[in-house]
Amino acid sequence: MELVDLEFGLKATASAGHVLNYQEFAGVQSGLAVLKSKERFQELFFWGKIFGQKADYYISYGLRGSEFEFPSKTFYYSVEDFDFKILERLTEEVAERILNLGVDKPFSGIPDAPLEPPGDEDAAEAEEAAEGEEGAPVPEKPRVLTEMDRLAQVVQEIDFDTAVVPNGAHALNEAHVIVPSSDFKGLGLSEALALDRYVHFRPPTSVASLKALARTDIQFYSNFLDPLEGDLPKGCWAVRQDPCIALVTLRSLNWPGYVAFHVPLTTKFGGAYFGYALKNRDLPFIL
Repeated sequence: MELVDLEFGLKATASAGHVLNYQEFAGVQSGLAVLKSKERFQELFFWGKIFGQKADYYISYGLRGSEFEFPSKTFYYSVEDFDFKILERLTEEVAERILNLGVDKPFSGIPDAPLEPPGDEDAAEAEEAAEGEEGAPVPEKPRVLTEMDRLAQVVQEIDFDTAVVPNGAHALNEAHVIVPSSDFKGLGLSEALALDRYVHFRPPTSVASLKALARTDIQFYSNFLDPLEGDLPKGCWAVRQDPCIALVTLRSLNWPGYVAFHVPLTTKFGGAYFGYALKNRDLPFIL
């Protein structure tokens, strides 16, 4: 949800059971205002809150224009001081190392906490002996993984599986760059309840969307983003309408805690994640 609509967005997603208290709201709002001014972002968004054992992580991201297609998304994190720091994008090698560790427990809330257990003494002695041999190549030690690396990896994973926007909210201009669509006035009341009217705001992976994105007349089409109805397993999204107000919410069952919302017949939409960053891997056996 965008910084300027933070209060409304938090109220719209409050039905999931998580909000920011007054202290958190004031801290996030002031911290993001400083970040927006310092980094000169035109658009800055509050992404969500990841619960930790000793401290929680507050996540945000900013969008910068790119020369082709999708704008670049830069993530930031903060703890209780609300001083947002950049969350570095991981390389494929580092992300694979984190996934191979199989860490499936809540975050501690300490960014510098090591992820890997300390190596055994025999391996350390063998390495020192190898270094002492004349002419033997010295292997380069991989850097120590910390909780901040895991935080960057899981935020990217959650954002890839969620990042929900209404279909038609974005368009490609003449320079083949994705921008907010000036023709989008909101989904209708019946359209807003249909899962196929929502897409992922990220580079597409499906063949149909990639073909549509490659068209030269793509500005006349809106099917260049992956639809939510193609997500697996089938039934991993729950669509609900608030009976009191004209508000539609979408909840991810793969990542419990993510909620997207849209107000029909308006341009208001957004989403946020509140949770322990643990994926529901038993979902295929439950549905």
